Amino acid sequence: MSKSAFSRRSLIAGAGSSAALLAAGGLTSCSSGDGGGSGGTSGGASATLPTHTPYTGVTPDLPGTEEGVDAAYYNFPGDNPVSVPEKPGNGETLTGMANIYYAVPPGPGSNSYWAGLNERLGVDLQLQMVSAADYTQKFPTTIAGNDLPDMLQIPNAPVPNLPQLLKARFTDLSEHLSGDAINDYPNLANIPTRSWLPTAHNGGIYGVPIPRGAIGVYHFIRADLFEAAGVSPEPGSYEEFVDATKALTDPGQRRWAFSLVNQPRQLLGRMNGEPNVWAEDGGRLTHMYETEQYAQTVTDLIAMWKSGVMHPDSFNTSQPFKQLFNAGTVAINAADGYPGYIQYVLDNAGNPDFRLGLMPVHKRDGSGLAEWALGPGYYSINVLTKQEDPEKIKLALRVLNWLAAPFGTEEYLYRLYGEEGVDHTMDADGNPVLTPTGTTNTVLPIRYLTESPYNIYVPGRPQDAEQQHDYQSLEIPEGIPNPVVGFYSETAASANAAADINFNDGINAIIQERRPFSDLQNLISTWRGAAGDAMRNEYQDAMQAAGGTST
Repeated sequence: MSKSAFSRRSLIAGAGSSAALLAAGGLTSCSSGDGGGSGGTSGGASATLPTHTPYTGVTPDLPGTEEGVDAAYYNFPGDNPVSVPEKPGNGETLTGMANIYYAVPPGPGSNSYWAGLNERLGVDLQLQMVSAADYTQKFPTTIAGNDLPDMLQIPNAPVPNLPQLLKARFTDLSEHLSGDAINDYPNLANIPTRSWLPTAHNGGIYGVPIPRGAIGVYHFIRADLFEAAGVSPEPGSYEEFVDATKALTDPGQRRWAFSLVNQPRQLLGRMNGEPNVWAEDGGRLTHMYETEQYAQTVTDLIAMWKSGVMHPDSFNTSQPFKQLFNAGTVAINAADGYPGYIQYVLDNAGNPDFRLGLMPVHKRDGSGLAEWALGPGYYSINVLTKQEDPEKIKLALRVLNWLAAPFGTEEYLYRLYGEEGVDHTMDADGNPVLTPTGTTNTVLPIRYLTESPYNIYVPGRPQDAEQQHDYQSLEIPEGIPNPVVGFYSETAASANAAADINFNDGINAIIQERRPFSDLQNLISTWRGAAGDAMRNEYQDAMQAAGGTST
């Protein structure tokens, strides 16, 4: 099975999807090797994606790569160049809505950080902040209410009829952002091409991405527990991996290798050579559920569950897996988001025995590294409501250009850390440290309107920066994309979530031997009838219409 029968350029040329692709299980995406590309929708019309022009005003300690390895910094840069020389606005009001993962901060009247942000932007930025847990419910009611903000974050969840919604209510930004036009907004041009794929719909560019890294996830391990158990943190084959999980497990001491079934499932999927959700060969898509490799993974999970290396509550999705990892109750936290690295370091600062590791994944037979499942390159997108005055669109884009200021710039320093002496202080190495005031005030969800590309930054801990950079440099070149990222399927947006839950409930029952393994084929057939076959056809039609060519 080839990685893709479509050329890389034609896949980028076919980009035209949204966060709705997450309904297909998509934790992955393609990363572009060239500076620009074009995108299309399921209807096949093409749209030129923005030209990628990387920012070079700050020099990292460890450089990034075109493949998607993130640049790394040992400490915050001492020189902070200005990337936006003029204020974006001139006293106008600009409204937005986005999800927030923290308590809502005080308003600008009692929040000097927000007031200072407005001063730097030259606008009265008014934000409606919605709990991330409630955002998918709030979004459709906001759309139905007809009183739309100027900027609106699309949920990080399936959105039915998204292309039609975008065309009816939101602005096609192609004239401002396609190709070299984006050079008017250089910080937006710094966002990699792979992150722009979900913005292409209806033959145009509808929105600005909230970018994420190509690596997608890390396979975190407690390196101190691996050492105590006398096993390698880099098991080179399936047998070595199984032996390590058994050595790490001691139920009498309340210690297991894994806390959730999805953790060994992800690792085994890579070891066994599963597709990155979908595989494409000669224009035909095959879902990972339909492969022999997936059947092998289920077989392995049955044996793993029986061996007792998974926490007894591993099928409870509300299990506090991060807390169990921090406490040393579990030793492997696979497939957790890569930005969690710094939080694990901070959470365990008081534990001198804690050592965080990142585990490479090898092929089942020990013949080398397994193929990595690349991340989607975005969290979601931010769309701009249609305006009678086109200058309002340009204002919004100028504001977003400021908010996308690259790591190390003056704007980035203020965006994340606020005013020195109020919101942050500087440590001996010149790293900003939030004060209690800053911790409360700086959590405005502007990072969910847009954001600069991710950089590896673990202040004062060069060994951590190097570990992450080395890990990404090892795994990303082995990465495979999910070929449907950048294409829209209405079935994926409207029906697959329920079908996928039903399928995985059945798989979990098989793993626990509450259903026979022979039920796997029936589960696959049911899933195909409920969503799988329709998704496949819609994606294949979209890819064909976008002009994919066999290579």
